[in-house]
Amino acid sequence: MSLADISLANLSFTSLTLVNIPVRLLLVVFFSGTLGWERTSKRRGAGIRTYIIVCLGSALTIMTSQYIYTYIGTTDLSRLGAQVISGIGFIGAGTIMFTGFKQVKGITTAAGLWVAACMGLAIGAGFIYATFITWAIMMVVMTVFDRWESKFFAHMSEIRLYIVFENFQFFRGFMQKVKANGFVIVDFEMDKTGLNKEIATYISLNLKNKRNHEEIIDGISTYPGILMIEEI
Repeated sequence: MSLADISLANLSFTSLTLVNIPVRLLLVVFFSGTLGWERTSKRRGAGIRTYIIVCLGSALTIMTSQYIYTYIGTTDLSRLGAQVISGIGFIGAGTIMFTGFKQVKGITTAAGLWVAACMGLAIGAGFIYATFITWAIMMVVMTVFDRWESKFFAHMSEIRLYIVFENFQFFRGFMQKVKANGFVIVDFEMDKTGLNKEIATYISLNLKNKRNHEEIIDGISTYPGILMIEEI
């Protein structure tokens, strides 16, 4: 028998039994837990526990629909699952925030929670094969792609910085120094921090060629009058 002859029915746990119900729930813990651990390792707000809880709830929801359909009477099997898909957006939205550095954080975590909910529905329905493939792809995207993305942005020819200066005079000196070092100021915004005469700035610099951003930041941090510097 070839691989093409294997039906999805043989690869799924489609019936509700005393054996495959706990198997499904244990698979939920494994798949969602490994995704959540990646978020936990990066100290994200929604980590391993949140992912497991969301996925467990989704799996229980779809199994409840199947139970109602099988043992109580006819019902729309997709109705409860549809509520999970839309309702998880409420939790996901809570992980997204706009930081003081004018950055949006938490989108990847929110998207991961949504996928975890979908995986829970798939496992609860017994569609283990598709869940495994989805999990494998997600692990690659959230680990390998993350490292590649970090390296890519760390060597771009443009860098955006959040810098706090002691006062406006040091800011003027900074502008002169970066121009003297061959950097091009693409854009900048300035805000008063509310503390003494300190100046907070958001500055985009064109480096003219790809350079290591950590080295650039280390060099700029030695400029006089800089109280804080961070890439954003």
